[in-house]
Amino acid sequence: MRCAVGAIMLASAAICVASRAASADEGAITLYRKSWNPFAAGPELVSSADLQPRGQLFLRPYVYTEFAYGEFGDSWSLSRSPLAQRLYAMSPQLEFSYGILDWLEFEMYVSEASWWQHSGGSGQPASEGHGFGDTTMFLKGRFLVQHAGSWWPSLTEVLFVTLPTSDWFGPIGTPPIPGGFAPLGRLPSTHFGSPELTETILFRKNIKPFRVSGGIYYSYSLPSSKNNVGQYFGDIFQYRLAFEHFIVEKHGFAYAFELVGIHGLPFRLDGQAVNAGRTSFGLIGIQPTLEYNFTDRIVGAAGVLFTTAGYGDVAAVYPNVSVYYYWNPRGHVLAR
Repeated sequence: MRCAVGAIMLASAAICVASRAASADEGAITLYRKSWNPFAAGPELVSSADLQPRGQLFLRPYVYTEFAYGEFGDSWSLSRSPLAQRLYAMSPQLEFSYGILDWLEFEMYVSEASWWQHSGGSGQPASEGHGFGDTTMFLKGRFLVQHAGSWWPSLTEVLFVTLPTSDWFGPIGTPPIPGGFAPLGRLPSTHFGSPELTETILFRKNIKPFRVSGGIYYSYSLPSSKNNVGQYFGDIFQYRLAFEHFIVEKHGFAYAFELVGIHGLPFRLDGQAVNAGRTSFGLIGIQPTLEYNFTDRIVGAAGVLFTTAGYGDVAAVYPNVSVYYYWNPRGHVLAR
């Protein structure tokens, strides 16, 4: 296990060093900021490969919800059967982001989580849980800045660290959500109540009037315990892709289609046998999203994510809404 964690940390550090070397060219960043890149909320379910300028920050209240109505079988399928106990969940969170350097950004999510499970037809009782959710912090290092004359996109490496504060905070934390997951829209989607490391590569390419962005994510669950019993969750692989089309650039008005895929793996990087959570599952979802700039500092987005296929997991609808407030010490907020 220590070797696996060490390898992840070493790889992340190496890429961040490469980020600094490759993105230190201020001329490339200056040229990019003069190119077409409208200031807007962007996709809801994909973290941006573009970074904030040095000293700029934003606060983002974000609410994602889940209405689970069905479940998928043991193999990939478009069909689903009724869920024995309907499940609803809501997780408001506050995201904080700060541009440390032009190539380096820090972000943090602090969340609350609430869920309600209806009683079942065969006597299963109703249940619910409320409290502090898990906390995620991450560093983003951009190691390639896109150029209008090239097909190469901007590329950014990210290391997410998810802390199981829902478990650590005891009675004020949220009990585990049935099935072990917060709603699919959570970034990144990880085992609820488990410490996780997620290594990610993000990309973004602007081709007026379109913007394409996405990323791939690999999550490793650190060994933890529940009631003094060791628990080992399987690793998780995710991918996200977003296609934006700007209608009115001045107001950041655009629509987007977002694709989210998640695959629970029956193994761990450290070779330890999986003994917690589902050993294998998968979901694919699609979300239409609308974006709009309310002012030159306040922008928002809203959408509804639908599961389209899956196995070993729930079928659900996920409404999401978020608002960003940007601040720049130099006064003018710059496009990321």
